[in-house]
Amino acid sequence: MIKEYVSADIVIIGGGLAGICAAISSARVGRQVILVQNRSLLGGNSSSEIRVWVGGATKHGINRYARETGIMGELFLENQYRNPDGNPYIWDLLLLEKVRVESNIQLFLNTEISQVTMDTPEKIASVTGRIIGSEREITFSSGYFIDSTGDGLVAFAAGADYHLGREAQSEYGESLAPKKSDHDFLGSSLFFYTKNVGHPVKFIKPFFARDITKTEIVKSRIIQKDGNGCDYWWIEWGGELDIVHDNEKIRDELQAAVYGIWDYIKNSGKYDADNLTLEWVGSLPGKREYRRFIGDYVLTQQDIEEQTDFPDKVAFGGWSIDIHPASGMYTKQAGTEDSVPDGVYHIPFRTLYSHNIHNLLLAGRDISVSHVAFGSTRVMATCAVCGQAAGLAAAFAYTHKIQPRDIYQKYLADYQQYLLKEDSSVLGIKNQDDHDLARQAKIEASHTLTTINTYSNDATDYPLIKDVAFLFPVDPKLDNLELFVKSSTATKIELKFYQTGKRQNYIPAQLLKSVTVSVPDNYHDWLTIPIEWQPEKPENIFVVVSKNPLLTLAVGQQAFQGVLSFINEPVAELNQPKLHHFVRTSPILHWTNQLFNRRNFVFRIRQTSAFTVNNILNGYVRPFSGPNLWVTNCQHQPETITLKWSKPQLVHEIRLTLNDDVNEDLINLHHHYTAFPVMPELIKDLILEAYTEQGWQKITAINDNRQRHLIVNLTEPIELQQIRLRLLSTNGSQQISLYEIRVY
Repeated sequence: MIKEYVSADIVIIGGGLAGICAAISSARVGRQVILVQNRSLLGGNSSSEIRVWVGGATKHGINRYARETGIMGELFLENQYRNPDGNPYIWDLLLLEKVRVESNIQLFLNTEISQVTMDTPEKIASVTGRIIGSEREITFSSGYFIDSTGDGLVAFAAGADYHLGREAQSEYGESLAPKKSDHDFLGSSLFFYTKNVGHPVKFIKPFFARDITKTEIVKSRIIQKDGNGCDYWWIEWGGELDIVHDNEKIRDELQAAVYGIWDYIKNSGKYDADNLTLEWVGSLPGKREYRRFIGDYVLTQQDIEEQTDFPDKVAFGGWSIDIHPASGMYTKQAGTEDSVPDGVYHIPFRTLYSHNIHNLLLAGRDISVSHVAFGSTRVMATCAVCGQAAGLAAAFAYTHKIQPRDIYQKYLADYQQYLLKEDSSVLGIKNQDDHDLARQAKIEASHTLTTINTYSNDATDYPLIKDVAFLFPVDPKLDNLELFVKSSTATKIELKFYQTGKRQNYIPAQLLKSVTVSVPDNYHDWLTIPIEWQPEKPENIFVVVSKNPLLTLAVGQQAFQGVLSFINEPVAELNQPKLHHFVRTSPILHWTNQLFNRRNFVFRIRQTSAFTVNNILNGYVRPFSGPNLWVTNCQHQPETITLKWSKPQLVHEIRLTLNDDVNEDLINLHHHYTAFPVMPELIKDLILEAYTEQGWQKITAINDNRQRHLIVNLTEPIELQQIRLRLLSTNGSQQISLYEIRVY
């Protein structure tokens, strides 16, 4: 073996999405980073080797305004542009390019870590691994390590305390935990893709294929000939074994099941599958669970269901607590046990570092959570945002020459502001950066939207044969609501007005008032609904229109910022008892926006301050008790935003956070198809100008933009007294909108 030694500010082991986001986030703030991955591909379970689609806080579109931002959000947006059909090899390429383009990252693929060396019992000095096929042994040394290996290989070898299996109910008071602790896990999965080749193709099963007619699969699972990849997430096994040490045995059984299922589809005569063939079968099991390491806090079932508001929140999740039976596909039980919170929940920083290894951060599925809470935090987009938080924590700790625990105890507010500056996925924390010169400026806009009117010329009729609803921001008060109504017969219309509960939720939580209004016969016009309400601070209101088959509403065919419309129709999972058993449900499962996305029931509010230009400086960069956006219609172009200071400022950097509609659920693979390559709400073309002693000067022009977070670094600092942003066009939206401008 050729022995080599390399060092860096931060060493990250594990090249799944958590490790990727940790590495990129650290590198972009100037740290020298080593990223070590034991496969030839990046992406972990999302790579073309395993092909799990990247789930996250949106829960495939069930949660509202929940898509991740930061680096994970950047990956979603860029994949949508490059790879709308969800080709797994293009996804591989995107991840590789995003890492390689960062000059501060040294990437080591095919490198299996086999040794961890300690400085002291509480501090890692180095990790050593071999590059497969290269006869090279490399020792990686650093003062800060991040374990994003999934199984927690480095943390385990370093002696970090961990959980394995299921804790008893008495451990954390969790109703979904077993009465006695055990070593059961969520199992591993193996997927397959099929292809229609246009002519008959035979399949001769291998001798080791399972006869699934002799198992519970045909009774307790849903087999579909057109399913691909994660459609078969329930092909799962191994939870009653040791997920790591029995990995080969688990792989063999999963392969036997896959070929048995395919034989059943092809040769049972129950499916029209003559022209189908296998295009791809996985050979590497996708692991769900193994070690979970103990931090200064352990996230629990109650924290997710109650959406605990932690002082050290640094990321968020939104997937339901999704626990699978350890016996996997061979059980009579439903494929999952689901507990659904009312919206997204917070993840505290104390779960992202080891409580006994002082220079070790955690990212991915090995963070400090109970087995029950792990049922939610394990999905990859949530792992990714925790990875960005861990990467920035390591960078912050390096800069201040401290350990991760010191961040929580002494530097928490500064660290959270550090996260916000990098557009991390954090909810409910405002920009309070003293270095941001924009916070001292006066802001003006050429125009601002002061009404809500969801009418569009292509509006269509919608018979009121079921309860429907819509949501909009109230700021500062609501005087009347006008709803477009048709009726050929005299009748009554009933509306119920609700508060939405926690500031990140979009459900009918607390009833404010019920209003019933008479509708004359042969009516075809706006109908005034009397409602007076002034919340203590701006918030959303959820309006339910009760079913009345004598009435017809109108539906506008355009998205409107801050407005959502809903149908009272349960999501598909509620009607799949073989696959899903719900132990806690939420109104978000019944009031669905998925079937109504980018359309709205036609109503209007004649006066609102919800879209004021002051929102650009209010500190929030995603919806939270309102849109937190400046919005205007695309009637005047260009629209301008101007920042003015009372005295000249020396400026070297300007940051823009654009609206990328985090309500739109994007995906990396083939779960669903999104028609547009670029988010329509994103500003496409803009010009940035500075007012100096020489008058207005162009700083830069940005054209064909498709990203949310833009950083303009000036070659030389400019002394200026005004900055003007000229917004020329969007990527298709009929409204121009913006979250934030920062100036340094």
